[in-house]
Amino acid sequence: MSELNMHKKQPWVFSPPVDILGIVGIPFIITAIVFLFPDFFAAHEEVSPLLWILIVMGVDVSHVYSTLFRTYFEPLTFKKHRQFLLLLPVVVWFSGIILYTFGTLLFWRVLAYLAVYHFIRQQYGFLKIYMRNEDKDSWLYKYSVCLIYFITGIPVLIWHCSPDRIFVWFVKNDFISLHFTFLIPYLKGLLALLMLVYIAVETYSIGKNRSINIPKNLLLFGTLISWYMGIVYFNSDLIFTLFNVLSHGVPYMVMIWIYGNKKSKQPVTPKWYSFLFRWQGILVYVSIILICSFAEEGLWDSMIWKEHSGYFNWFRFIPVITSQALLAIVVPLLSVPQISHYIIDGYIWRLKED
Repeated sequence: MSELNMHKKQPWVFSPPVDILGIVGIPFIITAIVFLFPDFFAAHEEVSPLLWILIVMGVDVSHVYSTLFRTYFEPLTFKKHRQFLLLLPVVVWFSGIILYTFGTLLFWRVLAYLAVYHFIRQQYGFLKIYMRNEDKDSWLYKYSVCLIYFITGIPVLIWHCSPDRIFVWFVKNDFISLHFTFLIPYLKGLLALLMLVYIAVETYSIGKNRSINIPKNLLLFGTLISWYMGIVYFNSDLIFTLFNVLSHGVPYMVMIWIYGNKKSKQPVTPKWYSFLFRWQGILVYVSIILICSFAEEGLWDSMIWKEHSGYFNWFRFIPVITSQALLAIVVPLLSVPQISHYIIDGYIWRLKED
C-alpha cells in the first residue's frame, strides 16, 4: 500500500504561505494567542478604544471598502455591470430609510442578520474554492458543504439561546432572544456528532485515496474554532471581536488582493490597478481602504455615536444629530457601503467568466 500522498498539488488560492497566514490560518493564530496570554484576556474582556481602532476600523470597516477594487475601481467589471453598481447604493439607501422609519431596532436587527448571513456565506464560498477539484457528486463533498452551515449556524443559535452573552453584533438586542437555555447541551452535542461523522468519513476518504485536501480541512476546522470559541466557549467581547472580525475581514481583503494580482497580469488592465496588486503596491492598496474606513467612522462618531471622538479630531466641526427625522436619513446613508458590500459580495463572485 502506498504512503499518504502529501505532495499532491493542493488547491491553494494563491500559495501555501499566503493562504495559511491570510485566509485559513487566522483562527488558529488567534486561538494560540488567547491561550498563551490568558491573564491579559481575563483582565480585558471589553474592546478598548485603541483595539477598536485597530480591529474594527482597521479590519472590519476597511474590508468593506476593498470591494471597490473588485467592482467600481475595476474598469472592465464596472463597465459590464454599470447599471447594477450605480443603482444599488440608491436602492439600499431608500430601503434603509423606509426600514429605519419603522424602528431603529428593526433597522439594526435586519442589518445584523444580513451580516451573519454574509459571514456564513463567505466561509461557504472559500470552502467551495478549496473543494473545486473534488467530485461534486460524492457524498463527502455534499456533506462538507452542508457541514459549513452547521459549523456556523449552531453557535449563532446557541447565542440566541444564551441570555448571558456580554457581546453584541451591532447594538444591544439586535438578535432575537430565545432564552431556550435547555437546548444548548443538545445543540453542542449535535455539533460534536456532526464533526465526528465528518472526521470518520474524511479519514476513510484519505485512506482510500491516499491524499488529503489540506486547505479544505484547515478552512473547516478553522471555521469551527472561530465560531465556537468566539461565540460559545468564551464569553468575552474582545475575544469575540478578534475571531469575528479578523477571521472574516482579513481573508476578504487578501482574496481581493489575490484577484487583483491575477488581473494585473492581463495586458488590458490599467497600470495604476496593476501596481496596487503587486507586492510593491500593497501598502498603497491597504492605505486607500484605511483612509475610506477612517472617513466613514469619523462621520459615524461625529454625528451618531460620539464614542471615540479622541481619534477623530478632524470631524469635530460636524454636529451630533438629534432629530429622529434626520437620523432616519443619515444612518441608512452611512450604512450604504456596508449593506452594498453584503449584496455585491453575494453577486459579483458568481460571475462565471471571472
